[in-house]
Amino acid sequence: MIAGTEGVIAGPRKRRSPALAMLFGALVEDGRHSVLDLGPACGAHLRVLGSFASQVRFADLLRPAGRGAEWAEALRAVAPNPTRPYDVVLAWDVLDRLDPDGRAALVARLAGITAPRARLYAVVAGEGAGRTALYRFELLDRERVAEWPEDAARRSSEPLLPAPLERALLPFEVVSAYMLRHGAREYVTMKRPR
Repeated sequence: MIAGTEGVIAGPRKRRSPALAMLFGALVEDGRHSVLDLGPACGAHLRVLGSFASQVRFADLLRPAGRGAEWAEALRAVAPNPTRPYDVVLAWDVLDRLDPDGRAALVARLAGITAPRARLYAVVAGEGAGRTALYRFELLDRERVAEWPEDAARRSSEPLLPAPLERALLPFEVVSAYMLRHGAREYVTMKRPR
């Protein structure tokens, strides 16, 4: 039970993820995808991604929030895949952790290291959702995720509204957007071919 962001955490919130179901439903289970997960390394993610991906790289961008030298260094450390560009990116709630300049830098970096038509998954807080905490995520399966609030992590700005978020994500275009019961929004985007 999670009693708000100031309450006691007795366990993760487990929920269905329509955007992840859509994302995984569009992938071929041939082990040829190249996945960049912007969260910390997690064995559960490898189990879920294993049938899709020949390579999964974890960037752990959820730790250095927002701005400054730590963020710039973390972003530079997001290396391109040496064998082929990434065609799937799991961004989780990293966009909520960044100021506008940080978001622009991240999207530019992702645009440079992903394949044409690469897919990107992201979740952001909804307006008025009361979601001031940020989360740590774990894939339970292709359609469900567990999320734990991180006490020390906070969004860097007001919630990202849909239109400004869509502009911030270019050249990734929103393919599907979902409003969740607890107020957050999930997105699946696809990189526009050049």
